[in-house]
This record gives sequence, structure tokens and C-alpha cells, in this order.
Amino acid sequence: MFINPTHSISYLCKSMRYVLHFLLGFFAVVGIFTSGCNSLSNQSRSLASDTTISLEAREWSKKIDQYPNIAEYYIQRAEVLNNEKRHDLAILDYHQAIQLEPDNCASYYKLGDAYFSADQTTKALEYYKLAERTNPNDVESVFKHAQFLYFVRQFDKGKIKFGKLLNLNPEHAEGHFYSAMLHKESGDTLQAIYLFKKTIELLGADYNSSMQLGTIYEAQNEINKSIQSYQQAINTDPNSDEAYYAIGLGYQKIGDNILAMKNYQKAIDINSQHFLAYYNAGNILAADENYTSAIDHFEICLRLKPDLAKAYNRIGQCFELLSTDNKATENYLKCLEIDPNFALAKEGLARLGKIESTN
Repeated sequence: MFINPTHSISYLCKSMRYVLHFLLGFFAVVGIFTSGCNSLSNQSRSLASDTTISLEAREWSKKIDQYPNIAEYYIQRAEVLNNEKRHDLAILDYHQAIQLEPDNCASYYKLGDAYFSADQTTKALEYYKLAERTNPNDVESVFKHAQFLYFVRQFDKGKIKFGKLLNLNPEHAEGHFYSAMLHKESGDTLQAIYLFKKTIELLGADYNSSMQLGTIYEAQNEINKSIQSYQQAINTDPNSDEAYYAIGLGYQKIGDNILAMKNYQKAIDINSQHFLAYYNAGNILAADENYTSAIDHFEICLRLKPDLAKAYNRIGQCFELLSTDNKATENYLKCLEIDPNFALAKEGLARLGKIESTN
């Protein structure tokens, strides 16, 4: 076949132009990528003299200056920065670690943590998924993904993911706890009770699980069981004002005001700012017709929580029972300033003839 040399030369020139354009484009992309990597690396190294970060972070920066290709140094510094709420810088470090060691699943889920701390939940989920994809049987990767699904209230997906986690590691206490929280908040209290108890079994004792069991039993009106659970919490943390307060509520519900007062007082001894302990102690004193002491407790409560309308109402009722009508009226009116629809305060004013009865 005859080939026209002119056409052949023309075709060759045109082809070389295409190749030249391709090479120019390719090297431009490579240049951008390299520039980005260098920029990231330079930014990382520049932290050695950044006085806005902690001394610990700057020490890691010095090591990075000396050995810029060790991923673990970036991970260590990122953890420090993330704890210092410098999430932007931590995110850069985790990305650098992933560039250096793309098969390290820990860098992916820690990057997910940093994005989650920065309220970037979409990016967080992306990297939790990548961590698990990098190593599908890595327990911590699966746990981080499952825990995230609990935090963002994707309960159905979370149940599946926690199921996978506990199949991989049936002794994972934290996994049992967060799975229990997920089941509790999705309404499956029976499974939640089982998982909280399992957490306690695995750890020997667990304050948070005991407190959660107490709230479940309390909601089910199983007061004795709730008191037992709160007592277990105190055995783990003897300085828990919340556990003593919860026990006080339990005893008050079953009519044992002596033990209720004892536990409210214990809560106050631990935390003098516990306004609800003062309020409920005041209610017990008022029920015992110790109105003056009740008023004292309600007034302390109001110093701690000035907008608690029901405390003003209770003071008003106590003064009314003491036949101190002016003080009663004053406190009923203060209650209604905070909550204009507070029915009991309106009824009190009606009894005192200050307003017409609403009945």
C-alpha cells in the first residue's frame, strides 16, 4: 500500500503535539500533588516553633522535623492536638500519617474521631468506614464505627455493627456498654438491662452501668431494684452526689422520708450546689409541718437556681400555712413571674383573695 510521506509527517507532528500536551498536563498534576504534599509536610514541620500549641506537641514537632517520614510521630502529635481542641491541625497530621502508612487502620478511625470532634460528621463516617474497610476484623475499627452510629442515633445500623463487634470480641466491655445505651434509647429495655449487667460482669463493677440500670428500674417503678442499682454505683464511686440524690428520690417515693432525708443530706454534703436535693428535702420538711425549715431549704434552692418557679410556689404554700399571707402572696407572684401558667400559684392567690378563682 502506498503511503503519502507528506501525510505521514503531518500525522506524526500532530501525534507529537498530543503527546506534548499530555506530558505537560501530567507534570502539572504531579507538580500540584507534590506541592500539596510538601505544603502539608512544611506546615507540619513549622509547628515546632508554634507557641499556640502545647510543649508536648512542639516536642513531637521536633521529632517530625528530624524524621519526617515516620507516621507514628504524626499520629502521636495529632492525638495531643486533638485533645487540645486543635482539630484542624490534628486532621492534617492524620492525613499525613495515612499518606505514609495507608494500611494502618488506626490512622483512619483516629482521623474519624478528629472530624467528629470538629462536628464534621459526614467526614467522620467516611473515615470510620475506611478504617473498617482497611481491616474488616479490627475490633477497634468496628467499635469506633458502631459507637459513631450510636452517637448520631442511627440505632438500626448501630445494632448490626455492635452485633459484629461483640461477635469479634465477646469480652469488649465498652462495646457492651454502648450497645446497652443504644438499646435503652431505642426502647429495648430488656436487652439494655442484659447488656448493662454484662458490662458490670466483665468489669467487676461499673458506675455508669449501675446508674443506667437504676434509671431503667426507676422508670419501671421497680423502686427497690433502682435503689439497689444506685447503691452499687455508690460502692464504685462513694462521692457520687447524683447516686445519693437518686436513692433519696427512691425512698421518698416509697414513703421512707427518714432515709430519703439522709440521702439528700449526703448529696448536699458532697455537692453543696445540688439545688434539687435542697428542694426535695424542703418538700419532706413541709410534709412534716416543719414549715420554717422547709422555707430555709427552698430559699437555699432558689439562691442556687433563681428561676425555679416551683420553689417559689412551695415557699408561698408554707407561708400560707403559717398564716403569713403577705409573704405567701409575694412568693406566689414571683412564681407567676417566672411561669405565668403555674396553676398551683394561681390557686394560692385565689385562696388568699388576690385573684378570682379559676374553678
